[in-house]
Amino acid sequence: MEFMEPERVGEGEGSGMRWSFLLAVIGLSITDVESLAQRQPADERLSPTLAGFREPVFFSKTDMVRFQLIQGRLCLNCPQHRKGTQSRDERGVSESITVTSERGVPSLHYALQTTEQQLTLNVQHAGKVRLESRLLKSGKRAIVQQPTFGMIRWSLFDDAQLDHRDGATLLHLREYDPESFDLHFGPLMACLLRGKSLSMLMDETSFAMVEQARRGGTPAIAEITDMVESLAAPTVSQRSYAHRQLLKWGTPVIPVLMTLSNEDLNAEQRARIGDIRNRLRPFVDDTPASLAKLLVNDKSYWEVTAHRFNETQVMLANRHLVQFGSAPLSVVSTAEHQVAGRTGNSLK
Repeated sequence: MEFMEPERVGEGEGSGMRWSFLLAVIGLSITDVESLAQRQPADERLSPTLAGFREPVFFSKTDMVRFQLIQGRLCLNCPQHRKGTQSRDERGVSESITVTSERGVPSLHYALQTTEQQLTLNVQHAGKVRLESRLLKSGKRAIVQQPTFGMIRWSLFDDAQLDHRDGATLLHLREYDPESFDLHFGPLMACLLRGKSLSMLMDETSFAMVEQARRGGTPAIAEITDMVESLAAPTVSQRSYAHRQLLKWGTPVIPVLMTLSNEDLNAEQRARIGDIRNRLRPFVDDTPASLAKLLVNDKSYWEVTAHRFNETQVMLANRHLVQFGSAPLSVVSTAEHQVAGRTGNSLK
């Protein structure tokens, strides 16, 4: 079924609501498009093996909630939750967890207190996340604020200084300051991800990104922006074709879509782009391969991870970025930290 032209009621909020409703009702009739985001083999999912963290324990022992990392962002698995409250207080470790639910969508409040740290985790409507940590001896604080959509903010408070960083994923934020991120949230993240540390996942993703860049085949910026412009084309068939093409290209289009300003888009473009992003969001956990597809066209992530690569790999990344339509990396790689050397593979 194609889009039907709505009655013209003028641009603005009313028009946007009309398009959102129309999208929801007719479902675009393009569910036959198989996106890259949905092609994830089961054996690539996050390993259930615990990484040796003994604290906290709730998320490895309770069946009240299950966390997922989807497109580099924390969220709750909606079907797998149970409302209630649990707590423990033993050997200098105090934990409490409360899970509520509204129309099947869970929210959570979690608190951990040890002799060294106070930590809270709040999740609203499955995807809006706030993490806050305070180290008792040093007084240092860290806050991660993840909205349902949009950039994630990491704030680090050190004495009178305050440092803010924004990133599209938690991988971006950790790469800015791995030591501080792991100090505040490392054990918790490993527990939430069922034993797979964010550090381990990032190492594997770096190698997968180099492989993805070597294979190529992802659309260029100009191709993606042309399709976005076609979402405002005069005919329904042109707009529907552009919609299907963006879906077909899959998650490599997302970094470009995230840079678009709503002010430059009409109501139908905004509605279609929102639908595209929703359809490209998988229901299964991230894998190095799926993250590589998502991030291979993300210049900001290549910049913060360039130190991981050797000279040959940086050259390969730059070749990909130039073909994509972006400037080459400005960061110089360091010879002592090489993805190929750490994985036992060589890329030529």
